[in-house]
Amino acid sequence: MSAGAHAGVVPEHLREAPQLGVALVLAAGLLLAAAAALAIRPDSLRAARGAALLLVALLAFYAASRTTGLPLVEPRPEPLDVVGVTAKAAEGLGLVFALGLSRRVGGHRPPLTQEVAR
Repeated sequence: MSAGAHAGVVPEHLREAPQLGVALVLAAGLLLAAAAALAIRPDSLRAARGAALLLVALLAFYAASRTTGLPLVEPRPEPLDVVGVTAKAAEGLGLVFALGLSRRVGGHRPPLTQEVAR
């Protein structure tokens, strides 16, 4: 959902603020890659932690873009919008799941994500 929201606003931002449009393309691509990595290897600690790191970064960039602006991308703060807030809510939920996947209990993954020994 979040990758789609980022991709959906790319054309408008490429016209108005090309650097921001490119950043949104990059964000959408990274979100798709993270989702694919977790779909292919849901037991991958690296994929889960990478997804969590990406989501934290995107949430931080959004907060900065609405409060202070992003100096090299869009120096003026942007107003809050429904699409952005909804995408950030989805990313926050994704972050909760990514952190859950990356958590280790006693040096082992939680039982739901452990591979069954053959």
